[in-house]
Amino acid sequence: MRSSLRNRLLSLFLVLVVVVGAGTLYWIERTLADDLLSALDKRMSDQGRAVATWLTIAGHVDRLTPRLAGVTGTRLTIIADNGIVEGDSEDPSIVGQPIGPAWEVSQARKGKDARAVRQLRPDEPRQYLVAVPAAAGRVIRLAVPLGEIIETRARMRNRLIVGFGFGFLGALFLSWIFVRAVTRPIQSMTRTAETLATGNYDVEAPKAAVEAGGELGVLARTMMHMAGEVKRNISELTEQRDLLSGVVGGLVEGVLVVDPDGKIEFANAAARPLIGDSLPPAIAALVAKARSGEPPEEELELVGRTVRASARPLRSTDVIVVLYDITRMRALEAVRREFLSNAAHELRTPVTSISGYAETLLSGKVDPETSKEFITTIHRNARRISDMVTDLLVLDQLGGRATRVVDRGPIELAEVVDDAVRTAKGVKPSAQIETDVPVSLAVLATREGLEHVVQNLVDNAVKYGNDTRVAVRAQVIDGRVRLTIEDAGPGIPQGNEERIFERFFRVDAGRSREQGGTGLGLAIVKSHVEAMGGRVWFEHADPGARFVVELEPA
Repeated sequence: MRSSLRNRLLSLFLVLVVVVGAGTLYWIERTLADDLLSALDKRMSDQGRAVATWLTIAGHVDRLTPRLAGVTGTRLTIIADNGIVEGDSEDPSIVGQPIGPAWEVSQARKGKDARAVRQLRPDEPRQYLVAVPAAAGRVIRLAVPLGEIIETRARMRNRLIVGFGFGFLGALFLSWIFVRAVTRPIQSMTRTAETLATGNYDVEAPKAAVEAGGELGVLARTMMHMAGEVKRNISELTEQRDLLSGVVGGLVEGVLVVDPDGKIEFANAAARPLIGDSLPPAIAALVAKARSGEPPEEELELVGRTVRASARPLRSTDVIVVLYDITRMRALEAVRREFLSNAAHELRTPVTSISGYAETLLSGKVDPETSKEFITTIHRNARRISDMVTDLLVLDQLGGRATRVVDRGPIELAEVVDDAVRTAKGVKPSAQIETDVPVSLAVLATREGLEHVVQNLVDNAVKYGNDTRVAVRAQVIDGRVRLTIEDAGPGIPQGNEERIFERFFRVDAGRSREQGGTGLGLAIVKSHVEAMGGRVWFEHADPGARFVVELEPA
């Protein structure tokens, strides 16, 4: 590839040399041949006229003809005015016979030299004939074999061809030197350009081109200057691209660019989960509005997520679309509304009760016994509000913790379970609680958190188990400690397995309020367990309910 220019130039020079040399050779050969024939023709014409002059003073033409032919070096034929051959240097037998049809002889009788090429006899080669008019109507014809002329021309042509061959070889050598001198700097620049094309801009200047000077040297220096500028611009563009890619890729919002054919040209990591493998129809419609000049901004449902999408046309024909995933925000708003609604609902009953009884007491129309009952009710509802506020504060504190606390330590599980069982029986002596917790079993937890979890779950089992037997067991499964609290009560309806751990959620709200619950106990249990690096879940028993707490062994 690098020598193709050299080969093309060398081939072009050779073609030019061959064409020009062949044309020149042909012209010289033809010119020399014409000159040779003209010289022969002039010599024979002069000799013919000399013979004609000699015949005016000599006799015995038939005996004189061979001698004159020897002097002229030609075949000499003398024809009388009546067309009878008077003498012939090579064939005396035709002397005295008519010459017959001879165009050159008839033309010479008209007083002008004539020339012809033909055979005089069938067994002879072709002859070059010159006929010259002489005195007394005679015609002097001189003949030379055409083969001699052809041989002379061939020798001349051969010499020309040999000369042309030497000239061609010389031209080939000089052309190679010239082409090499011209193409070497160009090849040097070509190699440098190929290196630049691969992206390697740290390349030396083409030395051969610089040393050549002239336009090639200027071109080489200009190319290297341009390479430096390209390197600098590419470096700047790369930095800007990396910066833009890092910024766009790090955005929590999804960003994608759509071309005029509706294909996705670019999509960052946040956009891919929202659009899948192809452009959703909803976003395609948004892009069409942006192309028409509108600045659309809509809320869309994409792959089960709520997304606020906005589209704007770019300077080119592309359109940029920004996707804001507001699913979590909508969920948090729903949780906030539900929390406020539940909190207001939970607080309304005790506040209403306190307000009503307080107004009655302020009226002063209540006897002491009834007043004491009213005050007891007010105190009970105030205690209920206080417990709810305390639970909310506990949830708030747990919500600010990391997934795992750093102050965990080994806690003997049997000791915590025994304390919870004694406390539950102290409140309800008739409670039937069975335990099966190995004494040697310990878990990584905090004392306060583990006690709160076990006590809450045991109390719930006793409270909502309808005086059924409660079983508390612990065992190691797959390297984790599982604590189960199971009762044989009515259990929890299907579909509420996850919701029972939400704040203020109650399966039977009326019954729960009658038993003094705040609806926050299981939410606190879940927060405590997760803060200790474990997990808690609910399972249906037959009959009843089963809560499972899984923690790391100590």
